[in-house]
Amino acid sequence: MTEFPRETLEVLRQPIEDKTIVISRVAGTIQYPASFMFVASMNPCKCGYYKDPVKPCICSLFDIKKYQNKIS
Repeated sequence: MTEFPRETLEVLRQPIEDKTIVISRVAGTIQYPASFMFVASMNPCKCGYYKDPVKPCICSLFDIKKYQNKIS
């Protein structure tokens, strides 16, 4: 999830909430049903080992917070 720009994820928010997609062109506007489930995953930090019981995380606490703050 954090690999996508925040703007890209925000654009998906409205269709998910409204369950419709609106396409606007010069000739007019059309609305399509868009009931779907958005499924995604992400690592807990950039290296992927934050709180891993076997392999230690190499990220600083600052980097972990910065990484996790990218999601809303």
